[in-house]
Amino acid sequence: MTDHIDYLIVGQGLAGTILAETLENKGFSYRIIDNGVKKNSSRVAGGLYNPITGRKMVKTWLCDDLWKTLDDFYPKFDQKYNTTSFKPINLYFPFDSQEKQTDWISASADEKYDGYIAKFHEDGLYQDFVEPKFGGMEITRSGYVDIPIFLDAFLEKAKVEGRLINEEFDHSALSHNDNKIVYKNIEAKHIIFSEGNKVENNPFFPTLDFRPVKGELLLIKFKNARFHHILNKNGFILPIDENGTCKLGATYERVEDMDSPSEKGKRQLLEKVDNLVNDEYEILDHWSGIRPATFDRRPFIGTSEENKNIHIFNGLGAKGVSLGPYFANLLIEHIEKGTELPRDVRLNRLSKQQRIQMNTKV
Repeated sequence: MTDHIDYLIVGQGLAGTILAETLENKGFSYRIIDNGVKKNSSRVAGGLYNPITGRKMVKTWLCDDLWKTLDDFYPKFDQKYNTTSFKPINLYFPFDSQEKQTDWISASADEKYDGYIAKFHEDGLYQDFVEPKFGGMEITRSGYVDIPIFLDAFLEKAKVEGRLINEEFDHSALSHNDNKIVYKNIEAKHIIFSEGNKVENNPFFPTLDFRPVKGELLLIKFKNARFHHILNKNGFILPIDENGTCKLGATYERVEDMDSPSEKGKRQLLEKVDNLVNDEYEILDHWSGIRPATFDRRPFIGTSEENKNIHIFNGLGAKGVSLGPYFANLLIEHIEKGTELPRDVRLNRLSKQQRIQMNTKV
């Protein structure tokens, strides 16, 4: 018996789950194909959303638009699934120089930061554990999504409702024409690939310039320090309970050994915490994952030039929590209504010559 649906989604990581939930909220029918392997980059990610990011601490790309969507999407998800995956928590940037403090106090007068900077702490926060010499800045509208809780809540409901197909996707079993795609006993109007790093084996998007990045995190427990903010300085310390347990992250490396945590990554993470916090701690766990990053750190979102019913939603990278809901909505509007996607995420955003020039500089 053939199953007729609107969308077939490949992959139930963070991107695929956000996409499926957005489709459901818009009234479209769907099925998700996923191999059920729980070890993926989504599940070990910190899940942070932070409006002011990077080494230069600037307002993140498309911040205002992204935050309107995520502030709506995740609370509604938690209410619907009776769970608590969305964790708003303010973020604290300790300044490492008087110059940085002065620059940010001056910059805060710019109205573009309204609603994102909570306050400045001249004497710093957590003075017993964090160097207070130059103070710091507290950011609001930040926090994290507990991604395993988010994924599992969706997963259980999808299983009960028969919307999840637990198998490895077989590209050779897919046929398509201008009106539909057919995969085994499924007939759909569209298929969207959200398969993370498995995209390297996808025959429909062979020229997209993905550059996977390995990320590592530690789970640590401080002896005395108790934090009620995310600490961000050359990495993050994310408190996850009242007992001093924190996630420490993250590394960013393009390396050959992508499959398992490394001693090098561990050393890098311990250096981050030792330079920031003056307290003893124990290491509880060490994780690694592969982020489906792209050449310019912008996602690839759109439709195949050769097949108008085949689409991709991938490359969200380390900012998937904030990018996902906004761009899932844009992709569906693009497919259903023909609206244009922003140039920054289009599949053809660079010419071949521009890509060659960029690769020469790398």
